Amino acid sequence: RTTATINNIGNVGGRALLVMSTQAGFGGATGTAADGAGTQIVFARYRVRVLPNGLVPGATYVVTGPFGAQSFVATATGTINFTVDQGCLVGGALPCNFASVLPTTNAGPFLTWDPATPPAPTAGFIGDGLLTHTITGSPSNTNFFRIQGPNVGGSGVNVVETNLFTNVIGKIYVRPATSTTLNSTPNPSVFGQAVTLTATVAPVLTDPLVPTGSVTFKDGATTLGTVALVNGSASLVTSTLTAGSHSLTASYGGSLEFAVSTSAVRTQTVNPGQTTTTLTSTPNPSLAGQTVTLSTTVTAVAPAVGVPTGTVTFRDGAAALGTVTLVNGSASLTISTLAVGSHSLTAVYNASPNFLGSTSPTVTQVVNSPTTTSLSSTPNPSVIGQTVTLTATVSPVPPAVGTPTGTVTFNDGTTSLGTATLVNGTASLTISVTLTATVSAVSPAAGVPTGTVTFRDGNTALAVVTLVNGSASLTISTLATGNHSLTAVYGGSPSFLGSTSPVVNQAVNLLNTSTSLTSTPNPSTTGQAVTLTATVSPVPPASGVPTGTVTFRDGATSLGTVTLVNGSASLTISTLALGSHSLTAVYSGSATFATSTSPVVNQVVNAPAAAATSTTINSTPNPSSLGQTVTLSATVTSGAGVPTGTVTFRDGATALGTVTLVNGSASLNVTTLAVGSHSLTAAFNGNATFAASTSAVRTQTVNAGNSSTSLTSSPNPSTVGQTVTLSSTVSAVAPATGVPTGTVTFRDGATSLGVVTLVNGSASLSISTLAAGSHSLTAVYSGDASFAASTSATVTQIVNAPAAAATSTSLTSTPNPSTVGQTVTLSSTVTSGAGVPTGTVTFRDGAATLGTVTLVNGSASLSISTLAAGNHSLVAVYNGTASFAPSTSPTVTQLVNNANTAGTTTSLTSSASTIKSASFITFTATVSPVPAVGTPTGSVSFFDGTTLLATAPLNAAGQASLVTRRLQTVGSHSITAVYNGDANFTGSTSPAFIVTVTP
Repeated sequence: RTTATINNIGNVGGRALLVMSTQAGFGGATGTAADGAGTQIVFARYRVRVLPNGLVPGATYVVTGPFGAQSFVATATGTINFTVDQGCLVGGALPCNFASVLPTTNAGPFLTWDPATPPAPTAGFIGDGLLTHTITGSPSNTNFFRIQGPNVGGSGVNVVETNLFTNVIGKIYVRPATSTTLNSTPNPSVFGQAVTLTATVAPVLTDPLVPTGSVTFKDGATTLGTVALVNGSASLVTSTLTAGSHSLTASYGGSLEFAVSTSAVRTQTVNPGQTTTTLTSTPNPSLAGQTVTLSTTVTAVAPAVGVPTGTVTFRDGAAALGTVTLVNGSASLTISTLAVGSHSLTAVYNASPNFLGSTSPTVTQVVNSPTTTSLSSTPNPSVIGQTVTLTATVSPVPPAVGTPTGTVTFNDGTTSLGTATLVNGTASLTISVTLTATVSAVSPAAGVPTGTVTFRDGNTALAVVTLVNGSASLTISTLATGNHSLTAVYGGSPSFLGSTSPVVNQAVNLLNTSTSLTSTPNPSTTGQAVTLTATVSPVPPASGVPTGTVTFRDGATSLGTVTLVNGSASLTISTLALGSHSLTAVYSGSATFATSTSPVVNQVVNAPAAAATSTTINSTPNPSSLGQTVTLSATVTSGAGVPTGTVTFRDGATALGTVTLVNGSASLNVTTLAVGSHSLTAAFNGNATFAASTSAVRTQTVNAGNSSTSLTSSPNPSTVGQTVTLSSTVSAVAPATGVPTGTVTFRDGATSLGVVTLVNGSASLSISTLAAGSHSLTAVYSGDASFAASTSATVTQIVNAPAAAATSTSLTSTPNPSTVGQTVTLSSTVTSGAGVPTGTVTFRDGAATLGTVTLVNGSASLSISTLAAGNHSLVAVYNGTASFAPSTSPTVTQLVNNANTAGTTTSLTSSASTIKSASFITFTATVSPVPAVGTPTGSVSFFDGTTLLATAPLNAAGQASLVTRRLQTVGSHSITAVYNGDANFTGSTSPAFIVTVTP
């Protein structure tokens, strides 16, 4: 059953009810098998009821419901009580159940089964509350309950209606409300990380059923996916959320058992993922001018996933070498302009919307210079046994500059003669001295002398060698550095006298040396002790253990000088600064050994691993108002001590300011936050000792500032027609600051007087149209993006009126008497000693208003043809103005004679001549006067043969319509329309209209 209720019917607070229901009973007198086996009989009921004293007794009322309009005459107690029951026992056959009633009765099309499509409802008692139905709507497109008639809504109110059908009991199924909640985990997340969205749908009220169906997950207006509910829950895993803030919702689509619902917005914060960057250089070392390829790979650090995009800047120290776009997470740069020397190369990933930046470890690229080597030998030519000095000079090839170091190997063909260390770009090798003595007989003597030869260095005997075929040789490598006077002394033999050779001056140079250098550990960290070890060795064919000192150098800077012990020297140092150091060991030489310098050792000194930190952020107050000072506080902690450095406060990607830490804390006051939600973070920028870190997002809510609106009026009081200036000032209410913008609406009670734009927080309006009396004036500030709306206190403006002049009103009616339907002209004249009155005149028939007409030169007239038969007490009421007082004419009695001698004719039309059984058909009856003028009133009854189908009221055009589906019997139906007449017109019957009903 469904019920529509209209309260306050008539003048006594009555009530009208429209009840539509499907009901059931049992067939037969006793419900036994003998009289129908107790079979259930179902019928539809349509009831219209108005409680006593609500209507005018005897008056005609038209009631419109979902199945069309019907006319009723109120009883002597002012009531309507109409009930029609329709069953399905057209042929008297049993059973008669709800499956037969619903399609064929008035209530049926309005009440239908849920589901409305097959399968058909199971058999059962129609009153069973477990049988679910729904309201589908009127077949006549009149989904409302309306009553039309005299004073139905109180004096002068002739129409009341409602479109609310309430008190739906037992039969109509309304889906229970649901509540949908949404959670997201983890939150916050990082880009590429899988986020699990979980929606739970539950009935608002306790219900034994669990909602089924599906949930659609959305990011703003974008659908992420639709998932079926399992035990009232649905989950969706997504890893496609971009970095930033996401407004997530879960929308339950409803089911036959439960209504739709949408969760509150779940704000999911997705932070950019961290990255690592690697760098390689090829070839390394390289030559000046040679192309070096720098290759870098940027990868996401878990839990972030995905391939970073954006650019990488390759740097040589602080200098940018070039910026390259990543392709599949990699980038490369070729460069041939690196200068000779050591280069500290890094690759810097510049970050993207979804990934944070990172810098690769330093790669030390060594760029050497190409060289040319020249060779000279002295003396050249030489003689057997003569000392030969080989000198090699190594020079850089321009434009390279500098002095090459290292060693030079001297070869005779493929035979190595020896290796010498470069000193200032030059290396020398002295071939060992061979002393050869030849003893010859002096003529006239002849023969080959025998015996021995003593080789001498000055007075020092070097060795005694036996002559062989007159010659003796001595190879010696023990000659000290310097010039030596060498002689060969033949000791004679029994056949030959002794002799001494001329002196041969032999120069012996210093022995070449080679110096090597190692550093341990390498690389090292700042402050770490590094041990430098130098070893000085003679260059073959030289031998021995060099003595003297070694100076350790960092570039041109001396680190210390250490004495050789067994050819080695060590120095431990812990003061090397962060970076790359070109270390050498310089042997100072001795009386025997030449100086030499080791090759450069690149010692890399790294910063110690920065300690991990944690950064937190707080904002106070939160929420705040526009313009209010918000203090952002950050605390940076570390297990390795109290971090130092700076913290950068950000609103999203916008930096608000950078502050130096004091005892691990930093704070920033800001007053520039706009109205809305702000995602604040504090980023510790890190240093060599402490690693950078960023706080979780702190959501700062900045509310619109409150405003205060004031209003003044001047002059006050004023008189009618006088200009009154209304002035309003809108100010920010502390703690909010600033000057509100927007508009102010000036109001007189609920009436808008005008809208004015604020200028520097003020607005004014001049008005001269205020009527006489007291006016409650307000100024209503509309608000803007930064300030909330506000309304001023009420200012009472008194407008005094000049005394209105007295008037006199007269009324005439022509013709008088008249007949029903005849046009009667009502004429009124308003006069005053103060001039010609203006304004309006209202013509009345007793308490009923016939019309209101504007005065023209003090006169007004109204023509009317709707006066019913009888006496009418007519008056003309002048409504007055600010200048002229109202007045009422004397009563004029207008006699309207009856015109019953005039007959009527009734015609009938139909929307179709052939229909299927129980289909809707519309009949329209038109009643015309013959030969009188006017429009008949009252009602028309529609008959199927002698069976009354329904009665419908005539409208203002003299027509009545009936929409029905009661033509159910197959065959021909003779339809007539019978006009029932009224006080002025006689009744009449239309010719029959034949409708053929098919199965």
